[in-house]
Formats: sequence, C-alpha cells, structure tokens
Amino acid sequence: MEQKYRRTKTTVSLIHYHFVFCPRYRRNVLVNKVEERFRQLVEEICQENDGVILAMEVMPDHCHLFLNGLPSDSPSDMMAKVKGVTSRR
Repeated sequence: MEQKYRRTKTTVSLIHYHFVFCPRYRRNVLVNKVEERFRQLVEEICQENDGVILAMEVMPDHCHLFLNGLPSDSPSDMMAKVKGVTSRR
C-alpha cells in the first residue's frame, strides 16, 4: 500500500481509517446486485466528500472499509454520510 501524504493549503496529513459496519440485525443482504450497487454508492459518496478508498471488502453480513480522510472530517461524520446515503438510496 502506497503512503501518500494529502496536502491542503494549511495541512499535510496521512490519516487512514478502518471501518467495519453491518446492516441492521446483521442480515445477509449484501449479495449479488445489492453488493454491486452498494460499492457504487460508497465510491460516489467518498468522491463527493474527498475521501479516498484504499480497500473495501463486502461480506454478505458486513463490510470492511479502509479509507484515507482529511483531518477536517471526523470519522463519525464520514460514517454517518456513508451509512445514511446508502440506506436512503
């Protein structure tokens, strides 16, 4: 894995987050076309919010997301955006 520093006007950072989350009641819903659509949505959300997906592994009942973020974004806000938008769409 490449270690690239992210630069903004005032900061230089290298922040990686490892998120593990599951659907409600940990049901096996992330399969077939649902998994494909889920991956597309997560990629779109991360592009909109300046997050870089380093790795993503989707299992039928949970997901591992390894993400590079900016210091201005809190981890809880990142996950709120990902989980909220994917559940609505």
